[in-house]
Amino acid sequence: MAIAERPLPAGPVFRPGARDPAPSAEAGAPDGYRLRWVALVVLLAGGFLPPVDFFIVNVALSSIHESLNATPAQVQFVISGYASGYAVFLITGGRLGDLYGRRRCFLLGMAAFSLASLACGIATSPLQLVAARIAQGASAAVLLPQVLGSIRAMFLNERELARAMSCYAIMMGLAAVTGQFFGGALIQWNPFGLGWRAVFLLTLPVCAATLVLGATVVPRTGGGARVRLDLGGALLVSAMLAAVVVPLSEGREHGWPPWVFATLALAPALALAFVWYEGRLARVGGMPLVDMSLFRIPSFRRGVLVAALFFFTTSFYLLFGLYQQEGRGVEPLHTGLAIVPYGIGLFLGPLATAPLVRLRPRLLTIGMAIQVTFYVLIGLAVARGLAGWSLSTLVLLAGFGQGIAFPRLFATVMGDVPPAQGGVAAGITNSALQIGAAVSVAAIGSLFFAALGDASDERSYAHAFAIAQWTLSAGLFFAMLLSIPSRSRAGAAGS
Repeated sequence: MAIAERPLPAGPVFRPGARDPAPSAEAGAPDGYRLRWVALVVLLAGGFLPPVDFFIVNVALSSIHESLNATPAQVQFVISGYASGYAVFLITGGRLGDLYGRRRCFLLGMAAFSLASLACGIATSPLQLVAARIAQGASAAVLLPQVLGSIRAMFLNERELARAMSCYAIMMGLAAVTGQFFGGALIQWNPFGLGWRAVFLLTLPVCAATLVLGATVVPRTGGGARVRLDLGGALLVSAMLAAVVVPLSEGREHGWPPWVFATLALAPALALAFVWYEGRLARVGGMPLVDMSLFRIPSFRRGVLVAALFFFTTSFYLLFGLYQQEGRGVEPLHTGLAIVPYGIGLFLGPLATAPLVRLRPRLLTIGMAIQVTFYVLIGLAVARGLAGWSLSTLVLLAGFGQGIAFPRLFATVMGDVPPAQGGVAAGITNSALQIGAAVSVAAIGSLFFAALGDASDERSYAHAFAIAQWTLSAGLFFAMLLSIPSRSRAGAAGS
């Protein structure tokens, strides 16, 4: 039997221009809102931009280095500054949407992201570019949680929610792949003579269209409650995330100085202080930034941990591109094309498994098993010097596995979360993903460069990539084991 669906609620049709619901009715836009699928497309267009902007810059770093005469540390900050601003404020960004309205925060985040992208595109010095990238990351942290939170609020029907989550997961996966492809294509084609600036400036029309359409069709969900943001909690959680993300992002570039380990050591203390502060605030009748009862939801707790390990895949995108461009001497455009089969697999995975309702509770594990298998084989193929269609086929099948797993990851994390807490839950989930990405890039990236040493030939790059790829596969294998549902849960979900 298929998963039972909630009956569609009776009542008035929800309209985009309606007033925010009262606090007691904050659960979300009713399923009767006729433009919810149009709104989903607009939300996904906005949510597509933050992950694209993380990856699109990778193949432009050499051009930025030459054009702005940037130091290696400044070039590194172009990536890590964005990642740090993004990860540190995600939970706060999600809570802002819950409290003050997700559409409002989506539009404000998109407007700020657009201005920051413009500032990146017209930067005349490395310092200006790094500052704009940090602002861009912080804006993305306000923007992105509203996408997942709005989806959870708009689609109360279980089957439609599963489809919408699949669309969100496809968007996130394709953003990583197409970001690297478009980055390489824009650098190669050099439209209007813009050079590396094109990767920032040519996203502005998409930003403008999303702003206009978002104000028109995205419904108002969240908000309505006259509650102040928990500033103390926001400061503590931001400091905690910064203590993890910043040293992991900067440590390798600076040779792992003592301040990196000292800062990392602060993270557990800040986490304990945050939990104590939030509990105390709840006991005195306040509104904490994170309702700790979320972590009493087994699917959410398990899903957040799996999410952190799942985004170890970030290091694959970066190191595969580095192997192609630096090891094999492939041009930026063809470096981007080499990862396209992965995107095709990401797209096909959810389509192929959509009819498999009985397997739905196990698709996260099945998809990760496929991904791990072909990650191992990609490492073996590169180590043996294989290229062309044989390697592209392995890359496609690895993407196919991730495409199966990714929608179920979000469904696992968000499926049992109350719609009123969708924004902060989305922020926690995306923070877990970004922390996983930071840990992966720092740890596995360091392993790659340690294995490479001072060598610069293709064989040495292939050897270093294979070692890093197999280590990454081990982390994903552990996440796969954690994702295995209990028999009782699988039976209940599949009946």
